[in-house]
Formats: sequence, structure tokens, C-alpha cells
Amino acid sequence: MKNWYGCIGFVSLLGVWGLIGSEPLFLSFFAFALFFEYFWVTPDEMFVDTIKRCASWAFFANLFITTAATFALSYFKMSSNPLAAGTALGFGISIAIFAFSTFVLEIKERVNTKND
Repeated sequence: MKNWYGCIGFVSLLGVWGLIGSEPLFLSFFAFALFFEYFWVTPDEMFVDTIKRCASWAFFANLFITTAATFALSYFKMSSNPLAAGTALGFGISIAIFAFSTFVLEIKERVNTKND
């Protein structure tokens, strides 16, 4: 089985636009460079399950945050385009949830394998 999870690291190339185009918001995409290490990971059932679990947490967080932010921004008239702002907020937070939960569960797995 080929390991395509490392391809998530290519999202970090958007950080280059932050350097070239003087767009500081794009610099946060460099955090995805950490996912390049998954090209060298041999995926087992636990690894795939961990990635699926983190992705599902991020997906449901995205649904909730996008909906709540869109309603709040629309109700309080805090944005000229509440749908775009809510979607951007939901996307950003869900990516952070995915990356952080992947990091935490990977650390737990490494600690548990050392204890075995």
C-alpha cells in the first residue's frame, strides 16, 4: 500500500506565497511541512485509524464552527460577507484541530510503544 498521507505536506507550499506576496496569513501554511514525514511511515491499522479519527474530529468541528460563525456574523452584522468569513474561520480552525490532534495522538502512540 502506498502512503499518500505525506501529500498533505504539499499544502505548505502555500506558505511560499506568504513570503513572495507579503501575505503574512499564508505563513501559517508552513506548519503542514511536518506531514512530509508520513512518506516514510509504514501505515498500519492503528496509523490509518488515528488519521481517520483526527479527520473526523476536524470535519465535525468544521461543520459546527462554520455554521455557528456564519449565523453569529450574520445576526450581529459583523461582516459584509458572513458566509465567506464563517467558512474561512471553520476551515482554519478545523485544520488546526486536525494537525494538533494528529500530533497528540502520535505522541501518545510513541509513548505507548516505548512502554511495551
